[in-house]
Amino acid sequence: MILMVLLGSALYPSRNAAAALQTGGVTPFDLIIAMNTIRVSNGLSALVEDGLINAVAQSTAEIMAANQMSWHIGDVSGRLASAGYGGGAKVWATENFAVGSGSSIDEILLAWSDASHMIPALNPAYCNVGAGVATAPDGMVYYVLQAAYTSGKSCGEYNSPVEGGTSGGSAGANTTGVSQVVVPVKIASPDADGKVFHVVEAGQSFWSIAVTYQITINDLEVWNNLSRDSGLRIGQRLFIPGSNTVGYSTPTPVGMFAISTPDLDGRIVHTVAAYQTLTSISESYGVEIASILALNGIQKDWPLQVGQQLVISAGSMTPSPTQRPLTPIEKLTPASDGMYYHEIRSGQTLSGIAGLYKIPENDLMNWNGLNASSTIYSGQRLVLMVTPPATPTRTPAPATATRLAPTATATLLSTRSAASPTVAAAGRAASSVGKPLAGIVLIVLAALGLGAAAYFLGKRRVLGG
Repeated sequence: MILMVLLGSALYPSRNAAAALQTGGVTPFDLIIAMNTIRVSNGLSALVEDGLINAVAQSTAEIMAANQMSWHIGDVSGRLASAGYGGGAKVWATENFAVGSGSSIDEILLAWSDASHMIPALNPAYCNVGAGVATAPDGMVYYVLQAAYTSGKSCGEYNSPVEGGTSGGSAGANTTGVSQVVVPVKIASPDADGKVFHVVEAGQSFWSIAVTYQITINDLEVWNNLSRDSGLRIGQRLFIPGSNTVGYSTPTPVGMFAISTPDLDGRIVHTVAAYQTLTSISESYGVEIASILALNGIQKDWPLQVGQQLVISAGSMTPSPTQRPLTPIEKLTPASDGMYYHEIRSGQTLSGIAGLYKIPENDLMNWNGLNASSTIYSGQRLVLMVTPPATPTRTPAPATATRLAPTATATLLSTRSAASPTVAAAGRAASSVGKPLAGIVLIVLAALGLGAAAYFLGKRRVLGG
């Protein structure tokens, strides 16, 4: 196997230096050169850097970094076509991303060493490439590389309307002419003891040798007592550790993670890491995606965030659903004047900021008196004429009343207490009404008695007289 190393990074030092200052290491152009190195080693033409793809890749990196996303945004072909790439023709595209803190180029390429990430390097149909790098609020750096081609057109037949490369937001010359100068890196054969030693040749570097042997620069430093800062010498012999080397462990495949163990209540909580998706998490724990969604109160199309905690099993406790991650526009808070602002960070672009808040770029420019040729700077505040939606607040369900079946005693007491006041009231009413009637009857009876007495007395007088 021969890996052909492109000597192109020295062609644009100002651009590489500017991007390196923003991210503290690997630049977008480094990503492109590295992928083209592997592509040329497979006998294919180098991908041509495209300004539109650079812009979309940079915007993608900024959005992913701002939201600390653990996976791709999706539909890279549609995003490139919407930006104007392809001139209306059908667009085919692929996207690689990596995330880390101060990652080296060999570590990024190691993350992209599987078949799905090697599409830009191994598929001859791809013609153009672009890259972007952005730093997240927590200091993690997102690296994005996109490759594309248009249907019905051979490489070189289509030219993007945006000339040159703008990766990293830094100025630079037209980068469509990537250097084709290559230096072979031949894989050495094991010696009689089964050990592999590589002899350094002109133009070879730590990262190109590491990528060839599928190890890391740190491995070369540790096993050869070297420092990458000291450089390599032509003819220098480097020991290459392998799977049969005592004390050497192969790099951990990207996307793998330790399975969380249940707590005392049997509850399992997983912390999302980079490159993890609902699919990979569900397969690792042997549970259905629907179960994870239900336990955490989330939807399948919501992006996961690095560091987000997901309940995998509720155990013996009632799960408390994980809140949906707030969108950038929901995170906005009004300033003292009641307006909403975005403070520009190093490396951000107008298109990236517009994409972050899902607003038209023209609106963003109009709100701030800017145009396509305006220069923005780190620390500048941009007015956002938006109305953030109300953030979702979970309202706990009301307590459910427990109904007790009435006992016979309770029923009897209830019946009596309801009837007694009515009967007593009726008696009191009858008594109060009967008193005047009784008085009238007595008066009538007394009158009749007096009348009868008078009658009998009168009659006796007549008889006697």
